[in-house]
Amino acid sequence: MNVLKIVESKEIIIIPPTWTIRETLTTMNEKGFRRLPIANPGNKKLVGIVTAMDIVDFIGGGDKYNLIREKHNRNFYSAINEPIKEIMTKEVITLNENADVDEAIDLFLNRGVGGVPIVDKEDRVISLISERDVIKYFLDDIDGVVKDYMEKNVIYATPGERLKDVARTMLRNKFRRLPVVSKGRLVGMITATDFIKLLGSDWAFNHMKTGNVREITNVRMEEIMRRDVITAREDDNLKKIAEIMIKENIGAIPVVDGEKLVGIITEKDIVSSLNK
Repeated sequence: MNVLKIVESKEIIIIPPTWTIRETLTTMNEKGFRRLPIANPGNKKLVGIVTAMDIVDFIGGGDKYNLIREKHNRNFYSAINEPIKEIMTKEVITLNENADVDEAIDLFLNRGVGGVPIVDKEDRVISLISERDVIKYFLDDIDGVVKDYMEKNVIYATPGERLKDVARTMLRNKFRRLPVVSKGRLVGMITATDFIKLLGSDWAFNHMKTGNVREITNVRMEEIMRRDVITAREDDNLKKIAEIMIKENIGAIPVVDGEKLVGIITEKDIVSSLNK
């Protein structure tokens, strides 16, 4: 099946590389988008993509954090008005408009991406396909139980960890979310999308007095983590969990036994169930 069939009614926003980081964050937050393709306004050719993980990198001590630390001497107010091209991912994995959906699934499972732009032969952006798009389209084909597909060796954060330390853990392991655990008990969740919400809303500016980015990066998880976490059980039906992800607009659900964290099930895990 052609990938365009799956995303034919999908809303897509393409932004120019001159948009500021702040404009981009605001748009991603308001629209609930985890990634935006970036193209030249004249010829619409793809030049990059910005994802939630680029934002984690920007604020959390990855290479893109150097824009704040070095160029702007840790002044967040100043750095956030730089053009998005300064932190976008330039080497973009794409799919041709004639690609089959199996090619998309292969990219999701083997290239560590959760969504890719679809381009024509001139490299102009047509649409974007994500793991969630595939899950929605093939929802009725999803079968099995959570324990057969979940990740069992879960890396997690603790309530006392600082934002910058958690961001580094996410970047190092290429995880878009971390459960927050205290004394073996699940107490919260932090995701790359939460970083967009924090920086794309008034939270960051209300939290700062001097403009120094450390006022954000030293915030503890207990202050910003989501506490009302939707959870799953090992014997839950996989299709039911996929439906919850779609309805609640979330990309992963911790798996618990009582209050103890025993695993996590992600959109990528559910996509893998289709790759039989």
